[in-house]
Amino acid sequence: MKARNKFIMGLIVVGIALFGMVQGIIIPQIAQNEQQYAAAQQDPLTHDFENILKYKNKYMGNAGNVSNLFRSLPLNNVDRSFQLYPDTYTVQVNYKESIGDIGEDQLDRGLIYNSTAAFALIDNLEAIHFHFSGASAKVLRSDVERWYGVKASTLAEQGNWRNRVQSKLVDEEYVRQCKEAILQIG
Repeated sequence: MKARNKFIMGLIVVGIALFGMVQGIIIPQIAQNEQQYAAAQQDPLTHDFENILKYKNKYMGNAGNVSNLFRSLPLNNVDRSFQLYPDTYTVQVNYKESIGDIGEDQLDRGLIYNSTAAFALIDNLEAIHFHFSGASAKVLRSDVERWYGVKASTLAEQGNWRNRVQSKLVDEEYVRQCKEAILQIG
């Protein structure tokens, strides 16, 4: 019986040690990794495009799909609402902040990235109107396709996104030229 009690006590000690390791090391590490991933999703240069492929849809009239897509793209930390105009195949995104509050560089990359992603994933979407406090921008599918020289849907194919869209956003001159070509600021 003495050996049995020692064995049980040993199991209890091992159990407490494992519990402490899980609670003190593993769970905090997982939480930290999740925070780092969430922060990376705010930046078009580090955003995980593969994670939003599940929102690929033929029709922009699926309000849940459209709102979930934009909630998974950069700038999702800015409070916003949506309006869909199915007759003109247009999505309107109403941001509750001004351009100055967001930061122009972050905003330019974000709008280019987000609009290109939306056109690549939603087949019949033709226009996106971004409204901010005191400013607005409009992006047309035809301008995006002209800029990239391909149908928008092909940008979502394996390897195309990183090579043709995401990696190019590092270059400030590229961002400036792309902004002039596809963003109609009003």
